Amino acid sequence: MGINALHTKYSNWDGAAQMKTFAEGFKPADTPMRFEYPAIPNYPGYRGAGTQGVDFDDRVNYARMRDYRVARTKEQLKAFNVGAILSIQEWNTRYITGTWTPGWTTPSSGLRYCLLPVTADSPILYEQGEIGYHTKNMSPWLEKVKVAITGAGWSSIVMGKSAQLAQRDKLVTQIMDDLKDYGVANETLAIDVWDPGLVEGFQAKGVKLIPATEVMLHARKIKNDDEIECLRIAAAIGDSEFQTMKDMLKPGVKENEIMGAMHKTAYDLGGEVYSGMLVTSGPFSWPNSRYTTDRIIRPHDVVYADVYNTTYNGYHICYYRTFSVGKPPQQLVDAYSTALEWLYKSISVIRPGITTREVAEQWPPCEKDWSDILVAYEDQTAGSNWAHGIGLSLYELPLIWRGCSLDHPITLEKNMTFAIETQHGVPGIGGVRIEEMIRVTDDGVEILSQWPVDEITVVDH
Repeated sequence: MGINALHTKYSNWDGAAQMKTFAEGFKPADTPMRFEYPAIPNYPGYRGAGTQGVDFDDRVNYARMRDYRVARTKEQLKAFNVGAILSIQEWNTRYITGTWTPGWTTPSSGLRYCLLPVTADSPILYEQGEIGYHTKNMSPWLEKVKVAITGAGWSSIVMGKSAQLAQRDKLVTQIMDDLKDYGVANETLAIDVWDPGLVEGFQAKGVKLIPATEVMLHARKIKNDDEIECLRIAAAIGDSEFQTMKDMLKPGVKENEIMGAMHKTAYDLGGEVYSGMLVTSGPFSWPNSRYTTDRIIRPHDVVYADVYNTTYNGYHICYYRTFSVGKPPQQLVDAYSTALEWLYKSISVIRPGITTREVAEQWPPCEKDWSDILVAYEDQTAGSNWAHGIGLSLYELPLIWRGCSLDHPITLEKNMTFAIETQHGVPGIGGVRIEEMIRVTDDGVEILSQWPVDEITVVDH
């Protein structure tokens, strides 16, 4: 069991020892003419650093990733005894189809959607407006790209009740026809946005429905190598966003100026930011306001940032670090040491087969340490000491939190990926927050985030 990391004293992964063991077991050929190099286990290469597609290195293989995601979805359709899934939720649609259109159509607008019958080789995409003209030609892996009927989601609600019902009926007819073509019209249909009008329309046709949320969460919880590499690259972009913050941090700069520059860094490196990121300073750092304002940074402020919703090819990160403008107060140095111990104590137990309860047990009861900010119940700690699965969405399986995991544990599996975070503070002085991005490996974790974590990053001014 181990923690594979480069940036912390808590790392106990010895790559050199593993390579030595591998080399000792390697049997070279009896002549140099017959010698062949073997594949090296855990070879780092360009991992997490190569954003371009090239012919000389096997980086993100998008065709393999798309095939894997469709296969995972169909596997869960069979597990839930479902004939097809109708996806209106944008991240599920991206997972299933490998397509994406402008973010203004989110969340769950109904302007585009997809259908994956369990009998189909590839999903059907129903594209918004005239965009299908491009999508069909850009996405040859899709057998069918059809016109989306705007009859579900928020886009249908704003057209008025009578128009909504008329459009809803057209959408239901469209989907029913395709379900018949694929031989699953009499099977259960899973839908991932429980739109009351749409549910009513399908039920009027005698279709049995189930919510698709659990189906898709189970499909998406285990990542393949290509998804993990997207997350590594996204984490590397996060590292760079923190460098931008460090370079700017000084008295007289505003929180929102720093956040704007961090957004630019993400786009410069090929990332995107979806309604996310925060920079919080001074008294708003404890309790954590989780907000960015025009507050002017002052000498000796403690400032932390979360680069959440920074993405690479849709794969999200959530990743906090804490900085200080000049020497931080000793009370916050001590608070940081406590939060860091909580964080790595919980990370150290993670491996396949353990449950989320065993992770959450590493964190103290809320009233033990946070009663001075009036915390008396675990429900007041949602989003504080916890961990959440992460991938194409900011929140996926599993969620780890004393408020739910002690009584309702989930078993961890290899290649689950999640963000895990802790915080602490002193009222009237400030707070600290730390978060790591991790992947569950065969016997421990790989930490994807690499900004130094063992102490507060001090910025002289």
